[in-house]
Amino acid sequence: AVVGNDVILLQGVTLGGTGKEAGDRHPKIGNGVLLHDGVTVLGNIQVGDGAVITAKSIVTKPVPPLARVSGIPAKVKSYREPIPSNNDNTSIDTNDHLIMLEQQIYLNYNPLGQQS
Repeated sequence: AVVGNDVILLQGVTLGGTGKEAGDRHPKIGNGVLLHDGVTVLGNIQVGDGAVITAKSIVTKPVPPLARVSGIPAKVKSYREPIPSNNDNTSIDTNDHLIMLEQQIYLNYNPLGQQS
């Protein structure tokens, strides 16, 4: 298998060939993909950049970029929003994006339900 950058593989993920193909038989996982617990990806297929595959899904067909897939067999359920870009047309680093999200959560967190 070929695994891109910033990929998260959780417990019990299987990336394998089907045994029915000659030559290159293993999946290609794009950048920034999240594979939840127990995911199985079989065959010479492409999982697009930024895709999310939910727990215990079995993927046997290509997954488009930014897709959320689920089920047996896995099917596209929705699409994620792309990470916004900054003013000079370059994408924001994933860590910067996470910091921005944490800041938004902190600013909106109000444990006592008080008016601000």
